[in-house]
Amino acid sequence: MPGAAFRRGDRVTLRTVEREDAEFVQRGHNHPEVGVSLGLDRPENESEAEANIESGEDDPLNVSLLACLDDGDGPTPIGKVTLMNLHHTRPEISYWLLPEYHGEGYGTEAVGVLVDYAFESQEIRGLQAQAFAPNEGSVGVLENLGFTHEGTLRDARFRDGEYVDVVWYGLLREEWEDR
Repeated sequence: MPGAAFRRGDRVTLRTVEREDAEFVQRGHNHPEVGVSLGLDRPENESEAEANIESGEDDPLNVSLLACLDDGDGPTPIGKVTLMNLHHTRPEISYWLLPEYHGEGYGTEAVGVLVDYAFESQEIRGLQAQAFAPNEGSVGVLENLGFTHEGTLRDARFRDGEYVDVVWYGLLREEWEDR
């Protein structure tokens, strides 16, 4: 069961990740449409997912949260958002949703709530994110939130049997505030 509510959007709530969420995180990481998009190259078992959650609890430089829909039966996790390397002037964000929730705007909302948190609570200049160029959904999330394409690493990762480009996006504080 997802942990305490941390930040709320209109439809998506970001909640803390708890040890009990290892099965959900494992299911997401092992889903072919999610794991391949994240660049994961091997399956993750539940004890590995649990260990990653536990190690993240003690890391003050990263914030991982579950994106959840709150319905009458309580919170339903649909994905995960992460803010990494908070000691950098431009930390990196990462995110994924289970495929059955793609195309509904949940990813854009969840990442937007994370961006709000980052700029409200951290002394950072901006944020950065990367995506595989063929992942139109992930690129769309970034562009919808005002991120700017800052570069392309050609044939940078081996994904699903072929080399693909990795695109880098950035968002500066004033760009977010001026939206």
